[in-house]
Amino acid sequence: MEPSSEKQQHFLKNKKILEKEIRYANLKKTDNVIEIGAGDGRLTRLISPKVNSLVSYETDNSFKPILENLKLNNTKFIYDNALKYSWKNRNKIVSNIPYSLSEPVIMKAIKDEIKELTLIIGEKFASILKKKETKIGLITALYFNVNFIEKIDKEKFTPSPRVNSYLIQLKRKKPSEIELVLQSILEKESKTKNAIIKTLQNYGKTKREVRKMIEEMNLNIETLNKSTKTLSGKFIEKLKNKLKDFL
Repeated sequence: MEPSSEKQQHFLKNKKILEKEIRYANLKKTDNVIEIGAGDGRLTRLISPKVNSLVSYETDNSFKPILENLKLNNTKFIYDNALKYSWKNRNKIVSNIPYSLSEPVIMKAIKDEIKELTLIIGEKFASILKKKETKIGLITALYFNVNFIEKIDKEKFTPSPRVNSYLIQLKRKKPSEIELVLQSILEKESKTKNAIIKTLQNYGKTKREVRKMIEEMNLNIETLNKSTKTLSGKFIEKLKNKLKDFL
């Protein structure tokens, strides 16, 4: 069966790159792995023998006969959107994801506490991740060390996508105190001002002390009254720098 550009299906023709992806993933028999976008199973076949268990998601049911025929005992195929399911009991993601899912996959991996991601993503998104002033770049860097392993020419896929790709790896890092504080603020689904107050109270500050700090930080009042989910990269960066001065 042929992949479809309309369905964001671009399969790697180069087996050496697939094997490199597997090497960097450093898979072990204790790993419980997720793959997003199994396609015809060319990456699935390489992951499965090396791990304890694999959950592989594929939204295109037309690949079902091919995938089921692989007869991989430790692999469960789910023909649905991976973002709808909990990833809490998994520790790694190894995947050549549909490029439009790049940001949602990273954000869900943060929330569901995935330890490592080895992914092939679009070059455009890779360049966004490299820029620490972008929101997704900043948030990713709060949780992961990011390794941009290799640029992959678009001609190495069938059909060729419009852009080149990048093999990257994200590994959970030990955050600094400032990063922990910022993580706590951003994870609270409330007004930004309230999230700052609640977080810093957990670090031994009184509500009065925090209100005074916020005042002295000279942050945008309108933004402080908006949800943490709406914050821009520029505001997050400014907040991070101000917290360094006050903590």
